Amino acid sequence: MRAEILDEARRGVHLFHLAYMDMDMDAWQTPEAREKLRTIAATYEPGTPQTCRSPGNLWFYAVLLTGTLEQVTAVIDASVRTCRDLGYEWELAAALQMRANIHANRSDLAGDATADADDALQIFVRIGDAWGAAESLSARGESHERTGDYAAAAADYAEAARYAEQLGARAQQAVLTVRLASMRIELGDAEQGERMLREVLAEGNGAHNEAMPAARLFLTTWLGRSGRVTEAREQLRLLREQFGASTFMVFDGFVVGLEAWLDTIDGRFESALDNARHAVRQSIDPLAKMIAPHMISAHLTTAAIALTGLDGGRRVRDAARLLGAADGLLPPGHFAGPMEAEVRRQAETGARALLGEADFAAAYAEGDGLSAEEAVALV
Repeated sequence: MRAEILDEARRGVHLFHLAYMDMDMDAWQTPEAREKLRTIAATYEPGTPQTCRSPGNLWFYAVLLTGTLEQVTAVIDASVRTCRDLGYEWELAAALQMRANIHANRSDLAGDATADADDALQIFVRIGDAWGAAESLSARGESHERTGDYAAAAADYAEAARYAEQLGARAQQAVLTVRLASMRIELGDAEQGERMLREVLAEGNGAHNEAMPAARLFLTTWLGRSGRVTEAREQLRLLREQFGASTFMVFDGFVVGLEAWLDTIDGRFESALDNARHAVRQSIDPLAKMIAPHMISAHLTTAAIALTGLDGGRRVRDAARLLGAADGLLPPGHFAGPMEAEVRRQAETGARALLGEADFAAAYAEGDGLSAEEAVALV
C-alpha cells in the first residue's frame, strides 16, 4: 500500500474498534476516549467518498457521540448525496436506512423517515440484501409508531422479522418480535403482546442481545399500566442486573424515569421526586436530546405527579409550572402514545383538583416557555 492508503487502512481499524464498542459506553466516557472521539469526528469532511463505504461510514458514530443534531444531519445528508452522485447503490440504501433511523424518533421528521426507508427497502430488495430489507422495514415501522399508526408499524415489524428469520438472525428476529409485541399491546391485544414479550425473555438467544433489555422495558411499562407494580419492579431489577449498558446516560435516564413513575403509582412521592430529578438531568444531555427529544417532557410530567402528592401538595404550583414546561418542550408535531397520555392526564387532574382552574391556569402559563435547564432547576 502507498503511505496514504496505509494510513487510511489504519484509520479503518480504529473505526472498527469504535463500532465494536457495542454498548460499553463507560469505555468512551474517559477524557482520553472523548478526545479520541473528537479526533475521529474531525478527520473527515461530510460527503467524502470513503465515508460512504465500510469501514469509513462508521465515522458517523463518532459524530453522533460528540456532535449536535445539525452536524449529524449534515453528515448523513451529504453521504446520501455523494452516494447518488457516484452511483453507489448498496451504499445509498445503507445511508438512506441510517437517515431513516435518525429521523424515525422525531414526529416532525417521521414522514421523511418513512420516505427514506421506502427508498432503501426498494434498493435492498432489488439487490437481494435481506438484512438491509429487515433494517429498512424496522426503521419504517418506528416512523409509523412515532406518529401513532400502530397497525402499519406492526405490519412492518412482522415483515422485517420474516426477513430476519430467513437469515437465521435470531437476535435481530427477537428484537423485532419485541417491537411487534409492544404494538399488539397498543392495538388492544395485550394478552398476546405480553405473552410474546415473556417468550422472548424465556428463549434468551443470548442474554445480552438488545432484545432482552427492550423486552424488559416494554414488559415493565405494561405491568405498571396494568397495576402489577411489584412485578414491574422485578423486571427493572433483572434489567439492571443483566444489562451492562444500564449505565449509559440515555438508557439510565429512561430506566430511572420508569422507576420514578412506578414510585408515583405506589404513592412513594419523595422517592419519585428523587428519581425524576436524576432522569431529567440525564435527559438534557446532547446525545439524549438527539435520540429521544421527548423524554424530558415525560420525566417532567412524572415529577409533577410527585410534587402534587408530596407534603400534602405544598409544591403543587410547581407541579402545574412543570406541566406548562413539559408541553412547551415537546418536539414539533409530537404524538403522545397511550401511556404518555395516561400519565399526562393523571398529572393534570391531580394538580387541577388542588389548585382550582384559575390558579392552575396561571401556574401553567408561568411554566410554559421555560428552557430545559430552567425546568430541571425547578424540579
